Amino acid sequence: MRKMVGASAAGDVRNVSELTAQLGRPVPSCRRIVVTSIRGGAGKSCVAALVADVLRRHREDRVLAIDADLGLGSLPLRLGVAPPRSLHDLAAARPRSWEEAAAYLARTEDGLWVLSGASEGGVNEELSLKTFQAGAGRLGRYFAAAVVDCGAGLVSALHREILGSAHAQVFVVPGTSEGALSARAALDWFAQNEMGGLLSRTVIALVAQNAGGDMDRAREVLSDGGLTVTSVPCDRHLASGSAITADRIGTGARTAATRIAAEAFGHTLTWGPQ
Repeated sequence: MRKMVGASAAGDVRNVSELTAQLGRPVPSCRRIVVTSIRGGAGKSCVAALVADVLRRHREDRVLAIDADLGLGSLPLRLGVAPPRSLHDLAAARPRSWEEAAAYLARTEDGLWVLSGASEGGVNEELSLKTFQAGAGRLGRYFAAAVVDCGAGLVSALHREILGSAHAQVFVVPGTSEGALSARAALDWFAQNEMGGLLSRTVIALVAQNAGGDMDRAREVLSDGGLTVTSVPCDRHLASGSAITADRIGTGARTAATRIAAEAFGHTLTWGPQ
């Protein structure tokens, strides 16, 4: 894995202000950042919401957050929206213009657009590869960046399609030794299954599960492969599971989210499908 990532990545320590300077750079097409985890409960949807909001705050064009979780996707909840329509509705409608497509999206008070996997009050229907392509695939022309919140796991056809079209990945790992060991095995799986190129465009978000824990040990396990690892400290507001309010997030978690978003977006500028 070190050969694929490059040893230089381990020593690439940059100031957050330098990283955020690139968040507003023009892009030739929609940059897609996929947020994944090997298991549920890692904090994936929370991280996806934070990354999407950071991008929205630093860009003047449109940014989209997509809920592609096959289970009870919580991305709309974390973003404080209750979309009346879903990705399935969008795929069936086949809109031909921005005005038609926008009718199937929700929008946060701060201007982030959201595509839900389920309509208001419902649960996510089984999301097929065909439905995802017909729905989310039509929106790229209208957005500069999209953050896709995948369901837990990596091996389904849908996961492979989403990962295959990603410009960058944020891999969310619970901040425990057990979580880090499982994640390390998943990273090895990437290298062995023709997805090694995505590793060089991957940022690991190591999320503290409580105020204690063994974050140092977990970070040591993950950093050995040369990937960028950013620790997200335990935050009372984020841990509540409710809609995220930016001014209630602690400084440590806010800084970590900014770094993760900036690192991931930086990867999209030079790597992946155009």
